[in-house]
Amino acid sequence: MVLRAYAKLNLTLDIVGKREDGYHLIDSVFQSVGVYDTVTVEKYIKTSVVCGGLSGEKNIAFKAADRFFEFAGIKGGARIEISKNIPVCAGLGGGSADAAAVIIALNTIYGTNLKKSELAEIGLSCGADIPFFIYGGTARVGGIGEEVSPVNAIEDCFAVIIKEGEKQSTGDMYKRLDSMPDTNKKTERFLKLLKEKGSAEALKISDNAFGALCADKALIKVLKSQNPVCVSVSGSGPSHFAVFDNENAADTAARVLKKEGYEPLVAPFKNRAVDIIE
Repeated sequence: MVLRAYAKLNLTLDIVGKREDGYHLIDSVFQSVGVYDTVTVEKYIKTSVVCGGLSGEKNIAFKAADRFFEFAGIKGGARIEISKNIPVCAGLGGGSADAAAVIIALNTIYGTNLKKSELAEIGLSCGADIPFFIYGGTARVGGIGEEVSPVNAIEDCFAVIIKEGEKQSTGDMYKRLDSMPDTNKKTERFLKLLKEKGSAEALKISDNAFGALCADKALIKVLKSQNPVCVSVSGSGPSHFAVFDNENAADTAARVLKKEGYEPLVAPFKNRAVDIIE
């Protein structure tokens, strides 16, 4: 089975608390976008993962397969090959997307007929972001990532995405946020606008609590000069993005950014986590 595993953007990201074990609680709107890794999964006697960046048992896709077989109570294996296209360490969830695609594929290949909620439970045992990638589309994500509530899909939008700079330590960034004044939270208002006014109005207030720590001011300025609906960062960076309401505008912005020396990706919004190609 061959799947496209789609990346995500954080259209909002609020930090709303902290658990006793130190994990921070988020309230965020996640959005699937058409930058994807190609994941090939075949039934096999044992599990192996081949990936250009990180192969073998250290790849989270291996752990996802292992946890799937444990949860389903079956003996099995899988030969997994991942062709990376989602930028790594970028705040786009590439590893989590791959792991979710493996879980979805194994559920079909082995005929286990597990519900999405059960697949998400398997995913959570491997990583906090993975449950979203079982559902995909547009969703409100809470807790440490395990609370996923699909909302009105945002469609007909295109993102121009640029990974700029090196990934900072997410733990260090959380510590810095802890010492800063409480941020102006946007998720609740975003969802209200999405329901009552539509995506165009909601997107205008897109924001990310990490933006104050990792946004590249020069890049933000160039992105805003292209008159997008919104500009923000994804996850804890360093990916920046601008959203446009049509493909031509996104393509035009990407050409400008290339001339400025950046390497933009143009990606449509998606209403699903994966596409099964064959």
